[in-house]
Amino acid sequence: MRLQKHLHTSPRWARSALAALSLVGLIGLVAVSGCINGESIESPSHDGAGADEPAAGGAASNGHHAAIHNLKAAIPVAGDVLIAGGADASNRSLATAEYFDPSAGQFVTTGSAASSRAGASAVALSATQVMLDGGFSGVAAIKNFSLNLEGNVLSGAEIFDEATGAFSPAGRMAVARMGFTATPLNSPNGKILVVGGQDNLGNVLDTAELYDPAGGKFIAVNNTMSDRRMFHTATLLLSGKVLVAGGATNLSGDTTSSADIYDPASNSFTPATFPMDHQRAAHTATLFTGGPLAGKVLITGGVGGSSFYFKDSSAEIYDPATQEFLLLSSFMNEPRSLHTATLLDDGSVLLAGGFNGSVAVSGGVLSGASGLISNSAETFDPNSGDFTCVGGFNTETTRCNQSMSVARAGHTATLFATGPTPHRVLIAGGIGAADPAAHGAAVSSAELFNPAAGGSFSATGAMSTARALHTATLLH
Repeated sequence: MRLQKHLHTSPRWARSALAALSLVGLIGLVAVSGCINGESIESPSHDGAGADEPAAGGAASNGHHAAIHNLKAAIPVAGDVLIAGGADASNRSLATAEYFDPSAGQFVTTGSAASSRAGASAVALSATQVMLDGGFSGVAAIKNFSLNLEGNVLSGAEIFDEATGAFSPAGRMAVARMGFTATPLNSPNGKILVVGGQDNLGNVLDTAELYDPAGGKFIAVNNTMSDRRMFHTATLLLSGKVLVAGGATNLSGDTTSSADIYDPASNSFTPATFPMDHQRAAHTATLFTGGPLAGKVLITGGVGGSSFYFKDSSAEIYDPATQEFLLLSSFMNEPRSLHTATLLDDGSVLLAGGFNGSVAVSGGVLSGASGLISNSAETFDPNSGDFTCVGGFNTETTRCNQSMSVARAGHTATLFATGPTPHRVLIAGGIGAADPAAHGAAVSSAELFNPAAGGSFSATGAMSTARALHTATLLH
């Protein structure tokens, strides 16, 4: 398909296969003045012919794709981190994959997927296999306030095999999805819950399906959620149920505070008794597995509102026993959306990077943005309920001091529990720049967070290509 949307004249806001990426792409347009910059920003295009839908890349891409597949794939081992897909620095969606070797502190190229995808999901199916699912494959360019689109949201899935470094087909969802969640369930057969997202027609979905590895098929969940959702969160609770919270409900700037509980015993959703205190999308949700908040979920940041994405620095705690959301009296030190949240080995939560700003939607169309990409991080202490900046708080800028080497949003964060870098977190890629006030683009840099002595970041080897909206999965 080929669509063109003029952001100031279109009756609808980016109603297309790439609309769910528009908030992320907008980060690259944010300037210090708070205005959208007119420079061209291209979002993901094809990195080769896909097995899911027809490629937009043409014969040259097909040849490049075949050449990649003819290369002998390097083989990762347990403890490495698989990095797959995303959008590169030339704003092309990627089929390529690589892995981070913590022993060497380097990234190594491995096999390529059949379909290029940005904004996909990745879930470990077993000790040696990872499923890559959905996402967007195509090309888009924002130029002179016009959004030109060509591509598809994907319904197909592929499995990466750690033993061979190769991908193979893994069935197809009933509906193409991006901006969705994929959550492994506590079940002996390793089923995965796939929830919400946006389809190929610009519809935000209230449906869900289960992937059954035994049959290699997706099956429908028995009922729909209480709301349509994309850029929501899905958290596996200690009970085995899944909390699905917040998200954007349409492509016109509306978000929700509602939540649903998925019960694998009945394969169905039930609306949560209470909503969140704030409407949120592009937020994070982190389950505490021990300590004073064991079994509860920390929800942070995001953007929310109706016809306007307001930035949010607030946080709340979900209690499964009462299904209540409690707004915390302490806020993050700065607003964050499209950031990462990582439960550390000491029970605290690392919140890194993100977009610190708001997005306006006027008359149903994207009309402005203000804010910065963050180069800072902070931690949440479940014992005190406080947020503390890594590297201290800057009273002049009223946000955390720079602690990361690069400002990033739409990046990944992966905890190493054991191995040569125990307790550290690998932060990789994202949309950003060394200067948080600069126009963002996908970056290849990576760094490690060490929680010792208040926490610090140190550079490590860079990825072979710049990536944003990619996936990162720790191999076992």
